[in-house]
Amino acid sequence: MEENQSKLDSYIDYINAHILPFIDYNELDRSYQTEEKAYAKGILNRLHTAMLEQYGGTRLVCGHGDMQEDYAVVPGVVQGTKTGEIALALLGIDLSSSGEHCQTEFLCKYGVVSQGHNDLPKALSGEITARYLPYDYCYTANIPGDIHVSKHRLPEGIREMLNTFQEHTAELLFEENKDMDMER
Repeated sequence: MEENQSKLDSYIDYINAHILPFIDYNELDRSYQTEEKAYAKGILNRLHTAMLEQYGGTRLVCGHGDMQEDYAVVPGVVQGTKTGEIALALLGIDLSSSGEHCQTEFLCKYGVVSQGHNDLPKALSGEITARYLPYDYCYTANIPGDIHVSKHRLPEGIREMLNTFQEHTAELLFEENKDMDMER
């Protein structure tokens, strides 16, 4: 991590360089439709591990005091309240408040899709809306002081993902060629 770089920037830079471009997004979308959701859980585990490494832990505190950052992007799970459909997401959380959730990046078959961006194609925006909006959410981080998430009142789909994701690993697309690159 560069000396003047925030933990948030380090996390974003890391996942942009080492995880997000190498996810098989079609496989991820197929995984959402399975009972086990193994590939999705493996990707969530990778995003969580990167958060742990780049933020220096999973505990991010809301409000004033021992707060490391004013804002954090953390890996999580969303579940459409109408459809019950699950998706991984990168959730923007305002740590300078009471944990206000202010940004969602869905990981879907189209890649990483930002909720609410006006430049999304109408069909894509409509699909995200139909599948996931409105949604419940939770994240893998530990954020005491967030009054918007109760880990005791989560929908079963989110609870199951969060309780078991660390038991899974997922191969990234570049790993197939890793040994060949090392020989060069």
